[in-house]
Amino acid sequence: MNRKTIIRILVIFLILFIGYRFISRLTAAKKVEQEEKSIPVVLQTPAIGSILQKIILTGDIKGETEVAVRPKTAGRVAEIYVKEGDYVKTGDKLLSYVEGISPNDELYNDVVTFSPISGVVGLQQIKIGEQVISQAGSINPVFTIYSINSVKVYVDVPEKDYPKVKKGTTAEIMLDAYPEKVFPGKVNNLRPVIDPQTRTAQAEIIILNPGKVIKPGMFSRVSLILEKRDNVLTLPADSILGLETKYVFLNKNGIAAKKKVETGLEEEGLVEVLSGISSSDEVIVVGQRVVEEGSKLEVVKE
Repeated sequence: MNRKTIIRILVIFLILFIGYRFISRLTAAKKVEQEEKSIPVVLQTPAIGSILQKIILTGDIKGETEVAVRPKTAGRVAEIYVKEGDYVKTGDKLLSYVEGISPNDELYNDVVTFSPISGVVGLQQIKIGEQVISQAGSINPVFTIYSINSVKVYVDVPEKDYPKVKKGTTAEIMLDAYPEKVFPGKVNNLRPVIDPQTRTAQAEIIILNPGKVIKPGMFSRVSLILEKRDNVLTLPADSILGLETKYVFLNKNGIAAKKKVETGLEEEGLVEVLSGISSSDEVIVVGQRVVEEGSKLEVVKE
């Protein structure tokens, strides 16, 4: 190898070495700058309050009692005394096969049909002049009467939640007809078997109906309150990170500190914190996904 070649190699090596040192210094300076840069965060101390565990189901409102009224005999309708939506009492006249018949007539109780319960006329199935007929040994129904002093709704409880539901479980019912109002109810009955097709069990919920404003057929959303805990620590759900192992970031004198936590019930964006932090800890609730252990923090107000 001649002298010129050796000199070229040395020059190339020197250039590479100088370039490496220069890039290394730039990288180190950038890293230091990043380490010293503060990350804006919003802090919040855990709240002390109540939290609920609930499931939301759907169902249709039904009358507490629903009776299909059938006349004693077949015949042609001469008079109808009520219409759909009317409130009737037990024993009120519904229709007659004889126009203007007197209660003193010996056929009166045979040709006049009476309401067997007090309630709302929800369905009229016959008109004046039409024939009420008998099919398969049974007179066709002419009215359906709904008792609505209380109403009920049936919901299908998932198998995984079944052990937490029992008679007396509190329910909150929301109706599209009254979007600003929540109607309280309670589970009155829970079927003792699980449907193998749907993996659910049907629950019957009774709802008091003062003013009779809730009508059969209305669509409902039902929240079943499975559990309630009072005086517990809660945090926004987004502030808690991790899958199997849960943790949060705390503010410790302007530095981010990672802290493992144990969580409990969850409700609409809130999570119960069982252990790991206290009510005085400052938890990062905005910016927690970009900080790391030891990150310098800039506390801002939201």
